[in-house]
Amino acid sequence: MLNARILRSVFLFTATNALAAAMPLLLMPVLTRVLTPEDYGIVAMFSIVITAFGSLTGLSVHGAVGMRYFDRDEYDFPRYVGNSFIILAVTSVTLLALVTVFREPLEHLTKLPHDWLMVAVGVSAVQFVLLIRLAIFQSAKHAGYFAVFRVGQALVDASISVALVLAFALAWEGRLIGISAGILLLGFAAAVSLFADGYFKLVPSRAYILNALKFGLPLIPHVLGGMLLATVDRVLIANLLGVAETGIYMVAVQIGLGIYLLADACNRAISPWQLEALKRNDKAVDVRIVRYGLLYFLGLVAIALAAGAAAPWVLPVLVGPAFAEAASLIWLIALGQAFGGMYFFVSNIIFYRNKTLSLSAVTISCGLFNAGLSFVLIQVVGLKGAAQAYLVAQIFLFVSAFILSQRLRPLPWRAAFLVHTREL
Repeated sequence: MLNARILRSVFLFTATNALAAAMPLLLMPVLTRVLTPEDYGIVAMFSIVITAFGSLTGLSVHGAVGMRYFDRDEYDFPRYVGNSFIILAVTSVTLLALVTVFREPLEHLTKLPHDWLMVAVGVSAVQFVLLIRLAIFQSAKHAGYFAVFRVGQALVDASISVALVLAFALAWEGRLIGISAGILLLGFAAAVSLFADGYFKLVPSRAYILNALKFGLPLIPHVLGGMLLATVDRVLIANLLGVAETGIYMVAVQIGLGIYLLADACNRAISPWQLEALKRNDKAVDVRIVRYGLLYFLGLVAIALAAGAAAPWVLPVLVGPAFAEAASLIWLIALGQAFGGMYFFVSNIIFYRNKTLSLSAVTISCGLFNAGLSFVLIQVVGLKGAAQAYLVAQIFLFVSAFILSQRLRPLPWRAAFLVHTREL
């Protein structure tokens, strides 16, 4: 069984992400009655841009930092972290130049002013620092410190957003400033924390840079594929239907995001145990992994269906009447998020086998499939078509990753299910 420390970690990670997820939901009754759907659409596009830029600033090597924490005896870990900052600096300057050169097409695609595109570059760069700090906390199983930074970011974001939107009537700009401030302030605190804990040493190393890039570069298609899965629908809605429709869809996504955050919290807590269990290569332990996985899958689906069933009654309390159309989308998005959570569990096995390139191929394929299906269904069905495409693509992603994980490290799913059935 999972020991008490892991269970406490699961609870703390889950509570942390629940609190962070609660901030947008707590803001929703206020903001959706002050901001228009168009305003909400702009906020959605800014969040997407930060995510997109974040895949390029740092090239996802914060994941390598988290992995190398377990190999501290073999690496000069502070120096490894320092070299990840070198990668961050080079990629951030490059991205800044690209955004400047391609100003007009980016403004047209994202519906954001150029000044905010430039801000997004800086915010995504600082977010990389925060992700490194969180990755180290996760690897060290320091759920309490993780909670301080994660909830702290959400509190800063929420408090500044409310003050600027309500007191200063800054509308969408106030919300964007709040989002940016939360990341910038906690990113600065993360940098100070890295220095204070002795996790930073700026001594360039070609070997460490190449090692980090070897982990991060193959993940870029994976990250971009994930973006196509998670955000392309809003970009297509903004360009095919309008920014106001993007705002309505964003409300449904934010409510469905609770399922994702629950799955993410469980994954952060369980993945260290799961990786250690896989290393044991023991049949009895493998059965235990599978049985925990099955319970996790069933729990996610049950919660997603419950959220969808409750949406028509709960949504009028949470949002203004201009966003009522979102109710019919929530069950589709929540169920899609549940399958995304299942994907987390099986993708850990692929990471364990260091087959990030294979995972990237799966993710980018599913992302392109989602983009194509969304493009068709949005024009045929409208907003609901985007949610339908998202659900189908997430199922496709989970099934594809499951098949790949079984080829790389077979687990006794059928045997575990039969044993569990006999015990019942």
